[in-house]
Amino acid sequence: MTAEFRAISPLAKVPVWEEEGFSLPDSSVICAYLDRRVPSPTAYPEDPQAFARDLFWEEYADTRLVEAAGPVFFQRIVRGKIFKETPDEDLVRRNEEELLPPVLDQLETLFVGRDGYDGSTCTVGGLGVWSACINLSHAGYEIATADWPGLAAFVEKISAHPELSAIVEEERAALANA
Repeated sequence: MTAEFRAISPLAKVPVWEEEGFSLPDSSVICAYLDRRVPSPTAYPEDPQAFARDLFWEEYADTRLVEAAGPVFFQRIVRGKIFKETPDEDLVRRNEEELLPPVLDQLETLFVGRDGYDGSTCTVGGLGVWSACINLSHAGYEIATADWPGLAAFVEKISAHPELSAIVEEERAALANA
């Protein structure tokens, strides 16, 4: 980690948004900034309660879901494909068998079930959940339709958006060549 990167990202995380001498670390902050900068179409629901729920699901995706899914992606993609090192499959298996199922259960019950995210609109919270699920897919872990039908349908529906499907295909192609 370079001192220059630490200067723009005190938490030493990506992403970092930079423009004309201005930088913002953290995806939540970047999304809020861009929503203010380009207010239409909005990235967040207009209704105050829906807005608050969306903020929560973005935070949930950014913390709990990434804690469970991140090691799978890191081991198989970053370590395995990019660094050309042997992934720690014991760590991957632990996350897949022990850590991911309760998180996916919560998403099935609360995110899709109670809060009704169905993929019909792309919001920051929904995209946060979707992107972590896509990273899992890149790493060879698919959301089982039998176990999490609502979440699997949500991911499939969001993935069908032309802009997002193009990004996923571009990522798959890049990872296939890594």
